[in-house]
Order: sequence, then structure tokens, then C-alpha cells
Amino acid sequence: MSALTRPITLDEIAAYNVAGVTLLRGVLDLQSVNTLRRCIDDAAETFAESQCFYDLSAITKATETGDAETLSEISGGQHNIAAIVEHVKESKRELLIDKIDGKGSFLLDTAISARNREFRRFCTLGAVPEIAGALLASQKVNFFGDQIFIKEPQTRERTAFHQDAPYFEIEGEQCCVMWIPVDPATVKTGGMMYVRGSHRGRLYAPNVFISQTRLPGSEGDDLPNIEGAMDRFDVVHFDVEPGDVLVHHYKTIHGTGGNHSRYQVRRAASLRYCGDDIRFKSRPGVPRQLHHKTRLEDGAPLSGVDFPVVWRQRKDQRAA
Repeated sequence: MSALTRPITLDEIAAYNVAGVTLLRGVLDLQSVNTLRRCIDDAAETFAESQCFYDLSAITKATETGDAETLSEISGGQHNIAAIVEHVKESKRELLIDKIDGKGSFLLDTAISARNREFRRFCTLGAVPEIAGALLASQKVNFFGDQIFIKEPQTRERTAFHQDAPYFEIEGEQCCVMWIPVDPATVKTGGMMYVRGSHRGRLYAPNVFISQTRLPGSEGDDLPNIEGAMDRFDVVHFDVEPGDVLVHHYKTIHGTGGNHSRYQVRRAASLRYCGDDIRFKSRPGVPRQLHHKTRLEDGAPLSGVDFPVVWRQRKDQRAA
């Protein structure tokens, strides 16, 4: 697999630690970008084989029209979608939808690495684990998981501001999430927005992504209404190109808008990596990881086939 095009700088590491997010410009070469783009497109062609694929646009439309049959058909896999939609209605919280035509779809899938060998190689070998090794200040790095997100042109669904941590059954500080685009992305096309420094605050309840409504049965306080008061929070956004990588601490609050472009799709992978201090922790109400082979005990370090070690600190790095 390809190596990084350049070393991660001390300023980039400092930004990750202080702001909870850092932008790594041009760290992946063209071969890596093309590999990832091909993997995302291959995964999209096999969505029907996945237990964790969701068309969030279809869910919002079925919710608006009261299409119970469609919601029932979608309800397998990680979530009981019909129950979640009913929970959203009871919460009286609105769906987060931009005022555009809405011809596009917001698609997501989890655990592509479990069914696509080339994608798993991308996640576990070469350049990307090197980024985690540079940022986490850990003697080793475990691969934790993956998702892909596709927002087609004219997708009206926003992604509610949230933290990744409450969706993950782990605790500790050394966990980073990489958002890797294979298309140019701006705020207009659904580029990422982050609340700087929010990784140092409290842990909030997970929400349902297309609404601020918390996941049923989850723990924690509700996240503040960031979408309704953006000027009250230190929100930063980044325009990115293929080859760039955005990395955030798994407790950093982030979200996106819809894709207002008429022609530009927004495809990206979200890859998660953990360091030495991360331990397994059961959390109620979180998405089920149907691809996992085993289940760890609370307090156990990550190990086994589900969480392979993908990077180790070299002896010369320890001495430095």
C-alpha cells in the first residue's frame, strides 16, 4: 500500500490536541485516493448485501408521508427504523432538512472492511494507520471500524451535530476518526463542520443523525441545539480535495448540511483508530456491530480479529 506523501507536522498534531480536529492537506497520493474511490463505488453496488446499509433520504420521505410499509421494510439490521421514526415523532423534534429540491439521496453503510478485501487493506495497511500513529501518541494503534457516506447532488438531509464517542462501545481518550473524501467537498456540498475544543467537554447522548432526537434507550444529556444557534458555538468548516484527510477526536462535536450542488456528489469514508488507553465499555442504545466475531468484556483492551493492531511505534521513535 502507498505511504504518506509527507510527514505529519507538529502544528497538525497540536491542532488535533487543542482544537480536536486537524486538516491534513495532500497526505494521500493519487493511488490511495483512486483505491478508496473504487472501494466506495464497489460498496455502493453491493448495498443490498449489507445488514448495515441505510438510505436516510428514503427514511425521511417515508416519515413525511406516513409510509409505514417502507419503514417496516427498512427496519432490519442495526436499527429498528420504524420504532426510531415513532420515537422522533414523539420527541416533537423536526427532521433536519435543507430547503432544496431533494432529488438526491443520503446513503450510509457500516463495516465495508468486513466484506471488501481491498477496503480492509486500505484501512489496515500503509498510509492511513501511519496518520493514527502520528496523532495518538500511542505505542500501538488498533483499527476500530469504518463507515462510508454518500450525499448525492441535491440531497436535502443534513447530518445532525453529534459526537462519535457515544455510538462506540469504548472509553478512554486515544481514539481518532478520519474523514477521507474522494470528491471535492465544501459547505455547499455537505462538507464537515466541527465545534472546536468540544472534545474536552462532556459526553452527550447519540442522536438519530437526521434529527436532534436521541437514540432510544441511550445515555447522556441531549446535545445543545447547535443547528439553531451556530453563532453561539466555535464552529469551523473546511473545504477539502481528494488527497486531504480530516482527523478529529472521537468526542469532537461535528455535523454537515445537505448537498446543495446540482452535479457534485460527496463520497467519503470514516475510519476509526484507537490507542493504548482505550478499553471496551458496553453502552445501551448504540448501533449493533453485526459483523463482529466476538464480544469483549467491559474494561478489556481492544484485541482480536475485530480490532487488529495496524501500527506499532518503532524503537527509534520511542527513543526520540
